[in-house]
Amino acid sequence: MGDLIGLVAVVLIFGPALVIPLVAMTQKHRKEMLMLELEKRRQSNEEVLKQIEALRREIAELRETTTQYDMSLQANLENLQARVRALEESQNQVVRY
Repeated sequence: MGDLIGLVAVVLIFGPALVIPLVAMTQKHRKEMLMLELEKRRQSNEEVLKQIEALRREIAELRETTTQYDMSLQANLENLQARVRALEESQNQVVRY
């Protein structure tokens, strides 16, 4: 029983001196791990934002290209309609004579 009291006394005296640094190291490690995780997420978010911006640029370029083709097609259609009208008019004039 005397040995047990001595052991309890030693644990009560030196226990906090051992536990406090262990808890502090554990907390520091957790903090560092959380900081690394946050940095990793931040970098991942930046990469996603860069990819989104690249997609936006590509969509804008596609819109511009589509608009140019649409305008070109419209111009060709109007030109073709004018040619057909001219042919119809010349054919009507030939038929009248």
